[in-house]
Amino acid sequence: MGKDLLDKFQGCLLGVAIGDTLGHPFEGKLRSQIYSYFEDFNEFLQKNKDIFRTYTDDTQLTLHTAEALIKGDGFKLEYLIDEYINWLDDPPIGPGYGCISSIRNLKLGIPWKEAASNSGGNGTTMRIAPIGLYYSKDFKALKTNAIKSSLITHSHPAASAGAVVIANAIAFLLDKNPESGFSIENFFQIITNSIANSQNEIWEEFVKNLNKLKSNLNRPIESGLIKFSQAGVKSPYFIEQYLGQAFVHPYTISTVICAIFIFLNKLTSFKECIYELATAGGDSDTVGAIGGSLAGSYFGIQNIPPDLIKLVKNYKKILKLSEDLYKSFKLKY
Repeated sequence: MGKDLLDKFQGCLLGVAIGDTLGHPFEGKLRSQIYSYFEDFNEFLQKNKDIFRTYTDDTQLTLHTAEALIKGDGFKLEYLIDEYINWLDDPPIGPGYGCISSIRNLKLGIPWKEAASNSGGNGTTMRIAPIGLYYSKDFKALKTNAIKSSLITHSHPAASAGAVVIANAIAFLLDKNPESGFSIENFFQIITNSIANSQNEIWEEFVKNLNKLKSNLNRPIESGLIKFSQAGVKSPYFIEQYLGQAFVHPYTISTVICAIFIFLNKLTSFKECIYELATAGGDSDTVGAIGGSLAGSYFGIQNIPPDLIKLVKNYKKILKLSEDLYKSFKLKY
């Protein structure tokens, strides 16, 4: 089991990086526009590897989160803050406003409660994978630390709810075998219960959207993305011009719902799943990163094609970091 769990740890963090890398060139484009570039995505990728040369802040902050957990032997707020400030020297690649503004405030010495933006964006969910891995055997600590990690930069409840949902989804998938599958009912029970009965209006709205997703899983990918691309988005942030089109909004509820929708519809192979995630449209790199964390946790690194691993810059560093995170987890649990 130990070896299998290391396989899943490495699959998860590589899944984030692969989805982010593949989705990055398509960020901000409609799904229909993306699919006008090719008939076969795999063929397009092989001929155009030069445009898939980097991941973005999604992977960068995920790796810094892992570093903080390793250095702190678990979640310690000061280590996480230090690592996020270190991210500013990477330098950040395509950062979202919520993350960059908050972390710049932290660097100035502003206390985190004052530094955080009131953004409901997906910037905390995209980096949550290491916490989902590390606290996979302690659901109480997982929820507590997912929320704390989110509040450092995003004070909006949608951001923390998304982090809790995806961290729980990762923990659920770690012991599941892709050859035998898993209960979709149990999956939804775990992720929905993780944020249910909170008395928070946004969290309850998130639950309603998860329930809608559960009852719409049989839709074709395009149809589902059109339905959920702007789930939960209110005026003035709702984008009227993309109504009826697949363009995933960076609001946490929208991104998380779309990433889970694609993942659950593409449980046949990591490759097929990650291609669909990265070409979702809109905030494609973050759909790729979040969905990639789920696909990687489920399929494990042994089921990820080597050419996709090698496509990721610094992939050896990510593999080593995944191993170090697993070793720290193993010592703790």
